[in-house]
Amino acid sequence: MIDPFALISGFLILCISGAIAFLIRKIVPAALLIAALAILAAVAAVRFGQFEEFAPLLVIYVNGGLMGGLGGFLFAKKAAEPG
Repeated sequence: MIDPFALISGFLILCISGAIAFLIRKIVPAALLIAALAILAAVAAVRFGQFEEFAPLLVIYVNGGLMGGLGGFLFAKKAAEPG
């Protein structure tokens, strides 16, 4: 069963990474920011005792970051199209 903290924080990572990808609209800087966000959030959560192990939380955050980043890029591309 998934931890409620991991579920909620993974969803927040997904939303934040989607916003980053939508606002930046360039793949390399957005991907670097999203990766840094996922790694720093996982390290902080483990360090402050919110989660026990680093690897499972990092997997959840990276997946959320990838899905949010892809959604943000697709939405930005669709919003930029005329008509």
